[in-house]
Amino acid sequence: MTALYGVPLLIGFLFMVGWISATAVAATVAGWENVDPEHRFGRTGRFVLAGMIGFGMAGMSTLYAGWPEALTVVAGIVGSVGLIGVSIWLGPESEG
Repeated sequence: MTALYGVPLLIGFLFMVGWISATAVAATVAGWENVDPEHRFGRTGRFVLAGMIGFGMAGMSTLYAGWPEALTVVAGIVGSVGLIGVSIWLGPESEG
């Protein structure tokens, strides 16, 4: 059951490091603006990333707290939706 939450958390963390790195390169290297993940993947990419991290964090936390397995899945989904909401609230302004 731990892998259900650990794998998305690990993948989400690795993608987040890549996202931050690509954003930094796009902002500092001339001519590399097309590398910016916010322009390439937009809100959808940010939502997928936030959802994976939120699901993994909330699921792992409740799993190790001793909650029943069905409730950990619900908590993972709530954590995913919650972190997506935070990415909307604190994320960059929409171009549309």
